Amino acid sequence: MQTSPTLYRIGRVLLGSLFFISGILKITAFSGVVGYMTSLGVPLATFAVAATIVVEFGGGLAIMSGWNVRPIAIVVALFTVAATLTAHRFWEADPANVQNQLNNFLKNISIIGALLMLAATDDGKSKQ
Repeated sequence: MQTSPTLYRIGRVLLGSLFFISGILKITAFSGVVGYMTSLGVPLATFAVAATIVVEFGGGLAIMSGWNVRPIAIVVALFTVAATLTAHRFWEADPANVQNQLNNFLKNISIIGALLMLAATDDGKSKQ
């Protein structure tokens, strides 16, 4: 149930913009991101980065525009779970980076929650 369609649309655009902009940044720094993913031990890093761009850029744009929000939000939430467990392993971080990794981990957990709420509340009329 949406009690304020305007606030819902603003929130959807803000949430989607995080992924959309991240996708654009990965496109512009593709080789650097592949190197970073490789350093994290991600197998097939080039393919993983390409898939990440599709999910972030495409998923962010879909969420922002209101297109197929429910399934897209679930896909982006699952992607964010995988990204969080891959890139923000605070339990393995050196003491100087534990707090930063924990903050990013918790931020992503909150984003996953927002995506799940979006998937649960989208009524298919979110373009209005």
